[in-house]
Amino acid sequence: MVSLSDEIPESLKLKLYKKYLESVGKKKDDSRSESPEETVLRSLADDRARELMEKLKAFYPSVYQALIGEFYRMLKEGVLREIDGLTVYSIIKTLGLDIKPDLKIKFVKHGKEVDFDEYVK
Repeated sequence: MVSLSDEIPESLKLKLYKKYLESVGKKKDDSRSESPEETVLRSLADDRARELMEKLKAFYPSVYQALIGEFYRMLKEGVLREIDGLTVYSIIKTLGLDIKPDLKIKFVKHGKEVDFDEYVK
């Protein structure tokens, strides 16, 4: 009786085995290196989103973890590609949380950002 493994050439067996090891290795690497928090923080589109998420983490850690979980799920499902500051702010306001972004006023004179005294001159 001839088994299936006897019919397959050694070079093909080796290639299939390497491919199998690569796929198993990738699955392990993905699960180890990718935490939901890192994934969500990488997908934040602007500084305002980062600032609001930091404040949310400081003032409401349990809400922060829940929001990270939901953002992660939505990113993995392809519903979101990136998260901007307005989206984060809207969610915070919808939840009724009292977190306000820092107020930043920038003055630009001749294409350069300057402070208020230089702007008035």
